[in-house]
Amino acid sequence: MRLKIIILSLLLFIAFLSLTALCVDWANPSYNATEMLSSGEVTVYTNPTGFAATPQAQRELEKNKSSLDWTMPSTLTGGGSSAKESRSQAEAASQEAETSTTATSTATGETTTASATSTATDTELPPAQAEEPEVAGVEGSWYFVLSDSAERDLAVILFQKGNDVFGAGKIKEGESTLDVTASGSVADSALDLNVVSLGTISLYKLKLDLSEGSASGEYQAYSSGSDSWTGSAEGEKTA
Repeated sequence: MRLKIIILSLLLFIAFLSLTALCVDWANPSYNATEMLSSGEVTVYTNPTGFAATPQAQRELEKNKSSLDWTMPSTLTGGGSSAKESRSQAEAASQEAETSTTATSTATGETTTASATSTATDTELPPAQAEEPEVAGVEGSWYFVLSDSAERDLAVILFQKGNDVFGAGKIKEGESTLDVTASGSVADSALDLNVVSLGTISLYKLKLDLSEGSASGEYQAYSSGSDSWTGSAEGEKTA
């Protein structure tokens, strides 16, 4: 029994100390037991801004509250009158932008390729060209003496186109003068000239060596009566 009284006394003393601690202004204690017993801190609770005064009222406010903003914007993207129309216009604008970007990239790539090709072309050496052999110029007026068993005078005007030679003139044998045509070719300093007389048809195939405005060589002649003969030819350029 005595032990119980002691324990009860201790509990009452502890309760007294706790009550004293709660009533004291510990920020500025006066160390007066009476004042410390009668004093106490009073804290006034104020709800945070935007909250209701009671938990029940706050729950009512939160009941229909949503985190989504359902406010319709004043203008739609793309300037359409409806969401569908606005979306279509936005997609079209996006496709145009992609097309423009692709075209720009293609043009840039083509420009780069063209520039690279031009640079490569500029740096490449031109292909070697084979040197064409020099061709003697025979264009002009020529006078030849054709000698075999008889002597004939041949005067022709020759024209030249590259290696090809052609022209016309006259051939005189004794008192007879005939018109002639001439054709042939020239290679290096050699002239092959075929002369055909008209009226009394004969062919004179001249093979001549050219040297500074003069020509010399031989010829083979054929008549329309199947006769043939050979002779020598000497000539010079008169104009």
